[in-house]
Amino acid sequence: MRVILVTERKHLFPGLSPQGFLPADAVDMDALQDRLFFAERDYMEINSHYKQIIPYLMLQRGFGAETRILCYQRKVKHTEARLGGLWSVGFGGHVEPLDRQEGADLVRTAALRELEEETGLFPGPDALKMVGFINSDSQDVSSVHFGVVFRVELDALPGSDEEIMALVSGQAEPHQARWIPAVELPSMIGAEKAPDGGSFEDWSRIAIGGVLDVC
Repeated sequence: MRVILVTERKHLFPGLSPQGFLPADAVDMDALQDRLFFAERDYMEINSHYKQIIPYLMLQRGFGAETRILCYQRKVKHTEARLGGLWSVGFGGHVEPLDRQEGADLVRTAALRELEEETGLFPGPDALKMVGFINSDSQDVSSVHFGVVFRVELDALPGSDEEIMALVSGQAEPHQARWIPAVELPSMIGAEKAPDGGSFEDWSRIAIGGVLDVC
């Protein structure tokens, strides 16, 4: 039985539930700590009264007009079948009990672990900046998840764009990866507008607007 970090939906948003990309001050994560707990994943996947907490990591090089985002296409046979074959601007996954460390931020610790597992990269904790949240009830898969969005700055990491892209492409998660200028991403959020005639997943379409605001 796999257990993952969740909270009751009502503790995230006591009133109306805002949708889309939310600014970093939309949720007080420190105040939420006492409302977080671990629960069986299979049950949480079918219970919309709870939200699974997901670090969502957007890998970036450059600034301003030169900002590039490392995007990737998920494999068709993905562990989350509803996301198979879709393009994404974010790496990440569930927060698990193994992420508990004395004195450490639980979600940030999970973010660093997921980053290394899914990309082979470890730029260090200072490279991560929490920039906002994703909350969307528009699809089954997103309605039971809550994204904590981190920008990961990779300019200080050794290696060229091509070398980093090759390393990430060789991991288990992506089918392929490529750097895309941030200014080009808004034109790709429509159906079959992503590279190779593909489409971006729901969370990525939401995050793209946020990326341009915070880069």
